[in-house]
Amino acid sequence: FMKIGVFIALIIGVFIINPPIHMPALSQFIHGGGPTMTGPVWPFISITIACGAISGFHAFIGSGTTPKMLDKWTDIKPVAFGAMLVESLVGVMALVAATALQPADYFAINSTPEVFKTLGMHVVNLPHLSSEIGMDLAGRTGGAVTLAVGMTYIFTKIHWFSNLAPYFYQFVILFEAVFILTAIDSGTRVARYLLQDFLGELYKPLKKTDWLPGSILTSAAACFMWGYLLYSGDIGSVWALFGVSNQLMASIGLIVGATVILKIADKKRYMFTCLIPLAYLYVTVNYAGYWMVKNVYLNHAAPGYNVLNGILSIIMLILGLVIMISAFKNWYSLLRTPALPDLEASARKA
Repeated sequence: FMKIGVFIALIIGVFIINPPIHMPALSQFIHGGGPTMTGPVWPFISITIACGAISGFHAFIGSGTTPKMLDKWTDIKPVAFGAMLVESLVGVMALVAATALQPADYFAINSTPEVFKTLGMHVVNLPHLSSEIGMDLAGRTGGAVTLAVGMTYIFTKIHWFSNLAPYFYQFVILFEAVFILTAIDSGTRVARYLLQDFLGELYKPLKKTDWLPGSILTSAAACFMWGYLLYSGDIGSVWALFGVSNQLMASIGLIVGATVILKIADKKRYMFTCLIPLAYLYVTVNYAGYWMVKNVYLNHAAPGYNVLNGILSIIMLILGLVIMISAFKNWYSLLRTPALPDLEASARKA
């Protein structure tokens, strides 16, 4: 309720204030090399937006929780599809909040002071915003501060809220922390299940999800692993790793969707709703992973040099290729065999 409520408030604020978009459609960083993006615009535009574009994390994490929200078959569209529409709305609202800021203010927040000096830009409203909020906003990279400042800038344009900048800023930071923590909570739980399932092949009691010592040990291992990734890297390298893995999971989700559609009689033409985005996404994410491994993770001269991230990226890309090859073989087999009856029509009849 807090998440949805905040974005409903932001939407209302955007409609009331109608803030001008100060960010130009194309900047000098259109070919990459900007202070807020690791590599070239393509393929990293999809990787950077991540869940706001398409989210493999939500697709697979949601597969365990979404069915529990369904009372009947017809609830699937408003719950599952509606949730993804809201996720894209979150991405659009975040973009509105960021681009409503002056470009120089945006770059001052999202780059270190040393890097910002090299851009030849001069801040416009940032000193005033910093004074209103009560803290220095320059050099606070990562995106959270940008959204909080952007939303505060929009809300304080409403006359009744003009003196509430510190409260809005801190509330949005709190909102974002809750947003992130719920994702980490779900991801850690699923990582624990995967560890129990994988290591349970070596030690059978771990397969029992109700065995408390096993749950505690695998939960601690999952927390240690993602904590170590954060400790050993920076937000630029870790976010790119998350983005690549997230979009690779989205590719796998589209593969699964195409396979399910292919198994249903009279629905095979809808397979292209998965295949068309899959064609773009799979090429994009593999090129992004290759670019990061070559130019950042295994490049001694790069600021984000990290052998562990490079190895993890290579493993993910290889596993993705294995799944894609298996999917092609499966699709070829399915196209040569009769499909199942339309399950949705059967459910409605029942």
